[in-house]
Amino acid sequence: MRLVQRIILFIYCALVVMAFAPSSYGQVNNQSKPAIKIVIDYSPPYIMEQNGKITGIATQIVESALSAKQVSTDIKQLPWTDVKLSVDSEKVLSFWWHINKQREKSWLFSKPIYQAEYVFLARKAVRFYWTRFDQLRPYKIGLSHIQSYGEVFDSYIQYLNTEKTLSDFSAIKKLLDGQLDAILIEKSMAFYLMNYLTDEERQRLELFEEQVLHKEPYFLVCAKFFNNCSYYINQLNEGLKLLKNSGRYEAIIRSNRTLNEN
Repeated sequence: MRLVQRIILFIYCALVVMAFAPSSYGQVNNQSKPAIKIVIDYSPPYIMEQNGKITGIATQIVESALSAKQVSTDIKQLPWTDVKLSVDSEKVLSFWWHINKQREKSWLFSKPIYQAEYVFLARKAVRFYWTRFDQLRPYKIGLSHIQSYGEVFDSYIQYLNTEKTLSDFSAIKKLLDGQLDAILIEKSMAFYLMNYLTDEERQRLELFEEQVLHKEPYFLVCAKFFNNCSYYINQLNEGLKLLKNSGRYEAIIRSNRTLNEN
């Protein structure tokens, strides 16, 4: 009888120990999980270095989405040409890419991490106004020398008075100098660059942020040969959904579309 009691007591003690053990074991296991390497290059304000840390709108979105799914990240900066080589040859992630047919052959793409929105920034003095393309004819408009604005607008450019600009910042300077009446610029980029202007310069410009002429999505990618590629794509997609449902996604966008006080 005593032997039976001892066996029962032993089993009870073992069950008590097991009841408290799993959470600590789980934590150790989770902490030991290696971070996924992500390779990028700088493209302010979407990916940039600030106070020794890689940040930016797109970086914040990707890190927050993966963190929401308990995926830790190790972000490394490389030149864009090396970034592509790394994605093609290593088991890494990358973001801030467009979809094209060539890339789709070897890469998997997430849902859009960011939707670029192209709007007009104009001089207030010209009383810029538009709801149709033909209403843009009186103005001299600055366009990026490398950016497409969608098939419809691109086909209409031939009827407009336009000038190709080397950079968004140089285009803004031409606006302020009166050489251009308006420029097309990505909305977040407009806020980012206007924060480098004086109050007097800002007061001379007007951003038509509600009238979006063209949208362009950007994605997180990884190579199909990477066995865990689909897993990380799914984790990112699920994390994005959590961010959007919680309002965190829009909060990140809004926080990067503000003008600082000079």
